[in-house]
Amino acid sequence: MHDLIFTRRDLLAAGAAAGLVSIAGVRFAAAAGAERKTLRIGMSGFPAAIEPALYNSTAARRVIPQIFDPLISFDQSAKMALRPALAERWERVDNTALRLFLRKGVTFHDGSPFTARDVAFSLSPDHLLGPGRAGKTVGMQTLETIDRVEIVDDHTAIVHAKGDDALLEKRLASWSSEIVGSRAFEAAGSWDKWTAAPIGTGPYRVVSQTLDVNVVLDSFDDYWGGKPPYAGIEYRIIPELASRINALSAGEIDFITDLTPDMFAGIDGQQDLEVAGGPVQNIRTLAIDTTGPILSKVAVRRALSLALDRKALVQALWQDRLPLPNGFQLSSFADGYIEDFPALAYDPDLARKLLAESGYNGETITYRLLNNYYPNQVAGAQIMLEMWRSVGLNVEIQMMENSAQLVQKPINAIYDNSTTAIFPDLLAHAWRLLGPKGELPKLEMWQDKEFFALGEKLKVTADTKARRPILNRMLEIIDRDDPPCVILHVSGQFYGKRKEIAWAAGQTLDLNFGPSNAAYQQN
Repeated sequence: MHDLIFTRRDLLAAGAAAGLVSIAGVRFAAAAGAERKTLRIGMSGFPAAIEPALYNSTAARRVIPQIFDPLISFDQSAKMALRPALAERWERVDNTALRLFLRKGVTFHDGSPFTARDVAFSLSPDHLLGPGRAGKTVGMQTLETIDRVEIVDDHTAIVHAKGDDALLEKRLASWSSEIVGSRAFEAAGSWDKWTAAPIGTGPYRVVSQTLDVNVVLDSFDDYWGGKPPYAGIEYRIIPELASRINALSAGEIDFITDLTPDMFAGIDGQQDLEVAGGPVQNIRTLAIDTTGPILSKVAVRRALSLALDRKALVQALWQDRLPLPNGFQLSSFADGYIEDFPALAYDPDLARKLLAESGYNGETITYRLLNNYYPNQVAGAQIMLEMWRSVGLNVEIQMMENSAQLVQKPINAIYDNSTTAIFPDLLAHAWRLLGPKGELPKLEMWQDKEFFALGEKLKVTADTKARRPILNRMLEIIDRDDPPCVILHVSGQFYGKRKEIAWAAGQTLDLNFGPSNAAYQQN
């Protein structure tokens, strides 16, 4: 329910137990890296595994882009435009297939050449289905429509979808589409050994991983995209925010993750530090169990949304640094963005009217709440309680100890949630939460046959104009006709860093310290 997939956290632990994960001291390339520094990052959690197909946990995504490259990438601007990566160009064969022309002269960290064979393996069931071919991977969310990869020659491949797929290019630029070294994978012989020392083509290579301590990377100076800006990167695992801030202030590290708004002033107040980051491709919501006697009423669900002054909420909690979406969509969705879809309404009078018409009589609505799993979560809940109370909604907080308690049945409640757009389109965003295989339908909290049918139709509709009315209707169902959630605001990711560190934030949870980062291209 928090946009994380954890299935085999013991992969690295098993590798460490077998002596597969080096615990030697940090070692960087001396000659090539003499002019460059080692970037020290304080991160809140250890990655479950540094493997693109397995997980979309935030910790993993902060490391993976340094090690692996996709065929196509997003430029990380507000429009998330596509640009060449390991494929220097591409062309449509038809609505079901994409021909990719691969870069020549690219090598993996182990010295092996990058060819179409690596593309075919990376996008095959042997890789995407994960250990035991169980299929419980983030790769199967992103790339489930891919049927096969046809190898034309060493530097030409055709990716075939199972049917019409207007989003094939975006899928190949998204999470889990990164290319892994097929020869290295085969040589490893097992997933445990592979995840202990994964091989990619990215700007940095893995030196060591010490469970819950650090991940150490070394510059890969033969990188096809240019010389990496740093001699290496050390991700130090520092769970407590206060400890990360102290380490940054003391000069022990250069960059920290997961900075909360209440700490912005303290960072900006130090002469050599600054706050970085901003909105990302994620929307915060309140999930609703629509099967209960009160929350089954559409009018009550709409009233929960109409009572919220989101602008005031973002100003109070996020210093007005986060935008409000118009519906369950993001402006980066390009041709899939319905720009004239109505903004999220704040209308207390309409909320009161709907409640009166619904027969609501002050019955308690339970808000299952975790203690700041999200930044400002408790403070936000308290503000929303007052807004709901002002229109006559009786919402009561019930504190939970863990995520499992949030969805313990019978739920009959609302709870905090967030959904990341794996790539810019409703099918990689709202559909992940609300489609038949999404969290809320699987928990039997919500289902809408029309919404499900529209989504299936959208999957096989390649024409841009034909997709727009389908998208618009799906947004209407979420917002007005059968709301499964209350949309709050676009999420943000904020960081603290030393001012001397040149770095530009992107639009995703990924961190990019390679030469393609806009800050390094400008300097």
